[in-house]
Amino acid sequence: MEKLGINLGMLVSQIVNFTLLAVLLYLVAYKPILRMLDERSARIKKGLEDAEEASRKAAEMEQVFEQQMAEARKEGQEIIAQATKMSEKAGQDILNKAREESTAQIEKAKEEIARERELAMSELRQQVADLSLTISEKVIGETLDEAGQRRLIADFLEQTEGLE
Repeated sequence: MEKLGINLGMLVSQIVNFTLLAVLLYLVAYKPILRMLDERSARIKKGLEDAEEASRKAAEMEQVFEQQMAEARKEGQEIIAQATKMSEKAGQDILNKAREESTAQIEKAKEEIARERELAMSELRQQVADLSLTISEKVIGETLDEAGQRRLIADFLEQTEGLE
């Protein structure tokens, strides 16, 4: 084999060295690398499972959130409806109170007008009586006693009131 350029001692030592190197690499590098790759694969798998679980939980939470939002909208609409009813009732109460107050003021004004009318009529009667006394004194030329004249005027006024 020497003619082929192969040294048998060297070939055997190369084979032994290669085998030792392969065994050493297998023990030192290959097993830890495989273990590291297996660990990494397991971490990736666990990460994917966690991501899937998180995605599922997020979908559930989104569904719960949407449900809560729908309930909140419904409650908001109910509150708005109640507030609208309350404002309408308050407006109606204010309107009714204003009507009552205006009616009371009108009645008060009518009573005041009636009082003023009665007072004016009383003053007018008094002036008519005084005028009648003055005219009758001038026309008749004689004076009755004042009590008699008052009695005459009172009788006259009673007769005229009956005509009204």
